[in-house]
Amino acid sequence: MSGYVEPMNGPDPEQSAGTGSTEQEPDPGTGSGPMNPGKPGPDTTVRLAAMKRALGDAERVIVLTHDNPDPDAIASTAGLGYLLRKALGLPVTLAFGGIVGRAENRALLDELDLPFERAEDLEFPSTVAVALVDTQPRAGNNSLPPGQIATIVIDHHPVRAESSAAAYSDVRPEYGACASMIVEFLRALKLEPDRQLATALFYAIQSETMDLGREASKAEIDASLFLYPRSDPAAISRIRHARVPRAVYRSVHTGLENAWSRGGVVCVPAGRLNYPDIVAQLADLFMRVDGVEWVIAAGRYKDGLYISLRTFDPGAHAGDLVREVVGNRGSAGGHGEMAGARIDVGRLSRDEYEVLLESLFEEFCGQLGVSDQPRVPLIQTDTAGELEPAPDGADET
Repeated sequence: MSGYVEPMNGPDPEQSAGTGSTEQEPDPGTGSGPMNPGKPGPDTTVRLAAMKRALGDAERVIVLTHDNPDPDAIASTAGLGYLLRKALGLPVTLAFGGIVGRAENRALLDELDLPFERAEDLEFPSTVAVALVDTQPRAGNNSLPPGQIATIVIDHHPVRAESSAAAYSDVRPEYGACASMIVEFLRALKLEPDRQLATALFYAIQSETMDLGREASKAEIDASLFLYPRSDPAAISRIRHARVPRAVYRSVHTGLENAWSRGGVVCVPAGRLNYPDIVAQLADLFMRVDGVEWVIAAGRYKDGLYISLRTFDPGAHAGDLVREVVGNRGSAGGHGEMAGARIDVGRLSRDEYEVLLESLFEEFCGQLGVSDQPRVPLIQTDTAGELEPAPDGADET
């Protein structure tokens, strides 16, 4: 995260789901098997009808996702735009605020080859409907103008009260990815995604759920089975293995030098960031350390302190935890095993910033019950400055 959720048309970590055979001709929405898994039920048609009514006489739709979008946000926005154009013939503008910094996400945009606009450059006249995707009104992570009411809200994060003001609000926290909701809509309308869109949606689901291993529901499995035969494996490989800027390695270096732990909780002060979602990359990276149960990574991008939480505990409530700790100091949200936050620190001095960061880390440790555990560097050295030896039986070569 970086972060940090129908008769019309039906953060890091990705390994192809390896589903289905590509030797059959796609036949969307009919039959069974790898090409046609789990058909959407009648409630999807009802949702689409409600979405169509909500748009009323809108002349155009701005499909807006959260700032600094991740793959799920990018692909879901593209998918809803495709649906609105094909099913309703409406002109659509795809938009997000902030930047796309992560190499994989930039590669995804290149593969999609669709025009996305910067939300900061758009006007929102009354004749235009706004559809929020993978975010919700007043969540603090999108560029919906103050006072602007979204016409449509489609998200998979915990529901916010402000979403009820939308003419059509479809929030399903039980889903692991927003892209799965979009796939259900497309299938209900029997709209066949082109290869680029199918690739983007498939990659988004795998990225969001760590290859269906994190918070994936049956909807993610069905959508993956449907999409993989329609996707481009070579493009997926190009996205997964996109060239990474050197700034990422600088942040990894800083994180490795500064990371410390209390028990199974690792805190990663990442310093200055080249783009916001580096903290999500670091959180995912440090979760792979043996014995780690929670990771809290944090770093500064311009005037914002960005925080990313990860855990492998399926019974955890990372979203609740980050909201509890951050409180009214910023915006925060997430799911059970992943969450994020942003705090405006533009007016803080360097010393004040460091005090805030330290207090946040300690508050997280307190909430996780490890405050009484000794604080130790994650990467420890012996008295001669050499790294500690590998565990018995490990290969040190």
